[in-house]
Amino acid sequence: MASDKKVASLIEKKRKISKEIVDLQNNCEHLNKVVKSIKENEDSSTFVIRCVCGGCGKMIGMPTQQELNKYLNGR
Repeated sequence: MASDKKVASLIEKKRKISKEIVDLQNNCEHLNKVVKSIKENEDSSTFVIRCVCGGCGKMIGMPTQQELNKYLNGR
Protein backbone atom coordinates (compact mmCIF):
# COMPACT_ATOMS: atom_id res chain seq x y z
CA MET A 1 0.00 0.00 0.00
CA ALA A 2 2.90 2.40 0.56
CA SER A 3 3.66 2.42 -3.16
CA ASP A 4 0.01 3.30 -3.91
CA LYS A 5 0.34 6.43 -1.78
CA LYS A 6 3.68 7.30 -3.37
CA VAL A 7 2.20 6.97 -6.88
CA ALA A 8 -0.82 9.07 -5.93
CA SER A 9 1.47 11.71 -4.43
CA LEU A 10 3.64 11.82 -7.55
CA ILE A 11 0.60 12.05 -9.84
CA GLU A 12 -0.70 14.98 -7.79
CA LYS A 13 2.70 16.72 -7.96
CA LYS A 14 2.78 16.16 -11.73
CA ARG A 15 -0.72 17.66 -12.07
CA LYS A 16 0.29 20.73 -10.04
CA ILE A 17 3.51 21.21 -12.02
CA SER A 18 1.64 20.85 -15.34
CA LYS A 19 -0.89 23.47 -14.22
CA GLU A 20 1.89 25.84 -13.17
CA ILE A 21 3.58 25.42 -16.56
CA VAL A 22 0.30 26.13 -18.39
CA ASP A 23 -0.27 29.24 -16.25
CA LEU A 24 3.25 30.53 -16.95
CA GLN A 25 2.88 29.85 -20.68
CA ASN A 26 -0.51 31.58 -20.80
CA ASN A 27 0.93 34.69 -19.13
CA CYS A 28 4.07 34.80 -21.30
CA GLU A 29 4.26 37.44 -24.03
CA HIS A 30 6.16 35.01 -26.36
CA LEU A 31 8.69 37.63 -27.48
CA ASN A 32 11.43 35.15 -28.45
CA LYS A 33 10.17 32.93 -31.31
CA VAL A 34 12.42 29.94 -32.07
CA VAL A 35 12.03 27.22 -34.72
CA LYS A 36 12.55 23.78 -33.15
CA SER A 37 11.83 20.11 -33.64
CA ILE A 38 9.36 19.06 -30.94
CA LYS A 39 7.27 15.99 -30.13
CA GLU A 40 3.98 15.98 -32.01
CA ASN A 41 2.22 15.37 -28.69
CA GLU A 42 3.26 14.29 -25.22
CA ASP A 43 2.90 10.55 -25.84
CA SER A 44 4.23 10.54 -29.39
CA SER A 45 7.60 9.49 -30.72
CA THR A 46 6.98 11.56 -33.87
CA PHE A 47 8.69 14.94 -34.11
CA VAL A 48 7.46 18.00 -36.01
CA ILE A 49 9.05 21.39 -36.72
CA ARG A 50 7.21 24.26 -35.07
CA CYS A 51 7.73 27.77 -33.77
CA VAL A 52 8.00 27.79 -30.00
CA CYS A 53 8.54 30.52 -27.45
CA GLY A 54 12.19 30.59 -26.39
CA GLY A 55 11.15 31.79 -22.94
CA CYS A 56 8.38 29.41 -21.91
CA GLY A 57 8.57 26.59 -24.46
CA LYS A 58 4.97 26.86 -25.66
CA MET A 59 4.25 26.00 -29.28
CA ILE A 60 3.13 29.27 -30.87
CA GLY A 61 2.72 28.43 -34.53
CA MET A 62 4.00 27.04 -37.76
CA PRO A 63 7.25 28.28 -39.31
CA THR A 64 7.12 30.11 -42.62
CA GLN A 65 8.77 28.44 -45.61
CA GLN A 66 11.75 30.78 -45.17
CA GLU A 67 12.06 29.93 -41.45
CA LEU A 68 11.75 26.24 -42.26
CA ASN A 69 14.47 26.41 -44.91
CA LYS A 70 16.75 28.32 -42.55
CA TYR A 71 16.20 25.74 -39.80
CA LEU A 72 16.77 22.76 -42.11
CA ASN A 73 19.91 24.31 -43.59
CA GLY A 74 21.32 25.07 -40.12
CA ARG A 75 21.61 28.81 -40.61
